[in-house]
Amino acid sequence: MNEKVSCYTKIQNRKIRKKLYNLNKYLLKQNEKVSYAYKNLVTGDFFTFNYDICFYAASSIKFLVALYIYQKAEKDDKILDEKIILKEEDFKLGSGVLKNNKEKLEYTIRELIYFCLKESDNTAYIKLVLYITKEKLIEFGKSLGALHTLEGVDLFGIVNSFDMMIYLEALYKYFNLNTILSKELKEYMINPGYEIITPKNLNNKEFVKKYGSFGIAYHEVRIVYDDIPYILIVLTQKDKLKEYVKKKYVNCVARKIANIHRYICKAMKK
Repeated sequence: MNEKVSCYTKIQNRKIRKKLYNLNKYLLKQNEKVSYAYKNLVTGDFFTFNYDICFYAASSIKFLVALYIYQKAEKDDKILDEKIILKEEDFKLGSGVLKNNKEKLEYTIRELIYFCLKESDNTAYIKLVLYITKEKLIEFGKSLGALHTLEGVDLFGIVNSFDMMIYLEALYKYFNLNTILSKELKEYMINPGYEIITPKNLNNKEFVKKYGSFGIAYHEVRIVYDDIPYILIVLTQKDKLKEYVKKKYVNCVARKIANIHRYICKAMKK
């Protein structure tokens, strides 16, 4: 695999450069496919590794349909109260809770988005995508500047750090509107039912986050609301490894990136 490293910063600091060099050296030692991306949401500083290498997105992509619907709802919030009926064939295996409660078959769009994000529910996600249509979501991704939105045979598709950064920046801009609906969507993503990165590795700050785990795909992406907020993306393809090994690796990368961010913040204050 041809590794690609990209970095942009206005801060000329030897310690930061050294830490970034060591981070990339750490990733170069991996036998499996890996990628990360960081972006400072105040200064625009960013650094990435394998930013254009694609992975199966798994559940990490689920927030995109929610962003699309909530932006539409800013013009007409009645869309969130529309009701959808689930049929027996709609219940999907994998992550989520709806498959365990087949007595309730009617949900509002708002409820499905809640379960899609809070519980990473596959049933809710697929029903929402079918409601919007895959074609409209692909068009939405392209309008943001992404290259591979839902590309593939299923409704999850592939993703790389470049596209994921675009999605998360769009999400961040939406949250910054501070409307009633944007606050509601943000709340759904702050404390989901599962996370890969341990909060203490990112200084226990407030996070908007989404994980993705299916087969060899094992990712987590976040907006970290530090004093200076930043985007953190870790995408991995750790084949046939135990859960705790994959989790340890993602946490190690996240911790190293958070450490570099702290040095960037210190340099900005000088």
